[in-house]
Amino acid sequence: ILSEKNKMNEKRTNYATLIPPGRRRDMSIKIVFFDMDGTLVDYGSPMPAPDTMLALRQLADQGIKIVISTGRPPYVVPHFPGIHWNASITFNGALVQSDQKVLYENPIDHEDIESLYEWCLKNDKPVLFAGKEEMRAPFYDPALEEYMNIASQHCDVIEEGRDFHEFIDQPIYQGMIAVPVSEKKKVLDGLKSADMVGWYPTSADIIPYGNSKGTGVKKILEHYGFSKEEAMAFGDGDNDLQMLDAVGLPIAMGNATQAVKDACIYTTHSVSTDGIRHALKHFGVLQ
Repeated sequence: ILSEKNKMNEKRTNYATLIPPGRRRDMSIKIVFFDMDGTLVDYGSPMPAPDTMLALRQLADQGIKIVISTGRPPYVVPHFPGIHWNASITFNGALVQSDQKVLYENPIDHEDIESLYEWCLKNDKPVLFAGKEEMRAPFYDPALEEYMNIASQHCDVIEEGRDFHEFIDQPIYQGMIAVPVSEKKKVLDGLKSADMVGWYPTSADIIPYGNSKGTGVKKILEHYGFSKEEAMAFGDGDNDLQMLDAVGLPIAMGNATQAVKDACIYTTHSVSTDGIRHALKHFGVLQ
């Protein structure tokens, strides 16, 4: 007897074989969600590959909505020439916007942010706290700097003379920390509204508990009046799992984790070998 997980995987595998390459699905895709790092752009690269850029433009030309879904803050999402995102999921789902209109926001409880700051001082390990317009850490950590460099950002330390308690008095949507997600019990001990997700081996993001990219997907589908079956998503990291589960056509990049590949209908080529365009052509989404 197959377990429920195996039944789901078997069903997804069989479904994939019913969709021949180059042929449009019965229910046409109306919206596509993209993770950023490791999916749209290769690690350390500021721009998607030319074929990926072409695919994004072609989707838009066909009237298919495109959405960026990332753990980055909105002010760290790069601008790609000629690309207009119809909506964005940032802070791993804690802030969801469509054409600058806020559809959903869920900052971490202020009491937990204060406790997390005290944890930083006690353990000599900073968190980079991210508000809607800026992010700051109480002190510097080279390992956290390395993590932020992936998105061409830095471990920005609070300015001299600026009170850190005053800084974190604003809504804080996410924290970045150079601690693997496997140690989240140690970091989050006693906190009621926070969780940790990770896609990088030595660092993790601290997000509102119960929140995920999947939350953002559901809010955007509701906003546009689209069904789950009309949505497609691409991801590579474990923080993409809920997003992939929230769409009818989840695609794993060739460089994805095994958990992501197991959760998806199809595994495409890697981010460095035009995996996005390949899958869009394979399923007939691009003409």
